[in-house]
Amino acid sequence: MIEDNQSSSVHTNHIIFYEIAQQSFAAMSKDLDSNRRPKPGGKPGWVVSYDPDRKSFKSALTVIVFSGVWLESLLHLLIVEKEGVGVFKKFDNEKYEVKLKLLGCDDPSIIGLCEHYREVRREIVHEKAHLNSEKIRVAQKEAGKAIDLVNKVCAHFKLEIREKK
Repeated sequence: MIEDNQSSSVHTNHIIFYEIAQQSFAAMSKDLDSNRRPKPGGKPGWVVSYDPDRKSFKSALTVIVFSGVWLESLLHLLIVEKEGVGVFKKFDNEKYEVKLKLLGCDDPSIIGLCEHYREVRREIVHEKAHLNSEKIRVAQKEAGKAIDLVNKVCAHFKLEIREKK
C-alpha cells in the first residue's frame, strides 16, 4: 500500500491528485444533473439547459488531466517501491500500459482504458484543433472513462486511498 506523507519518508501529492480528480468528477456530475430536467408530459428523455459558465465541461477537463497526473505519480511510486529507482528511470518515458505491465497488470480492460485515455489526454492537453477534427469527443463522457480507469487501477492494486475531509 502506498502511504500518505504523514506516515512515509517519501513526500508525494498522489492523494491530492486523486482527490482533485474524484471531487471534480462529483462536481461535474452534479452540474450535469442540475442542467437537465425530464421532458414535459411524461415523454422519455431530458431537456438540457445551456450552462453559460460551462461548469461541467471545465470539471471534466480537470478530471481528465488530474487522472493522468495521479496515474503517473502512482506508477512512479509503485515501480520504485517494487523495482527500484534505476528500473523506474529506464521506464520513465514509457507509456502507461508498459508501466502497468511491468507491475504485473495485464488486465485487458485496464490496458484498453489506458490506451484510450492516453489518446484522449494527448488530444486535450496538446490541442491542435485543426488536426483533431476526425473525432468529436464529449468531455464529460471521457471524464467518466478516466475515473473508471482510476478506480480500476486502484482495485487492481488493492489501493485504499482515504480522502482528507
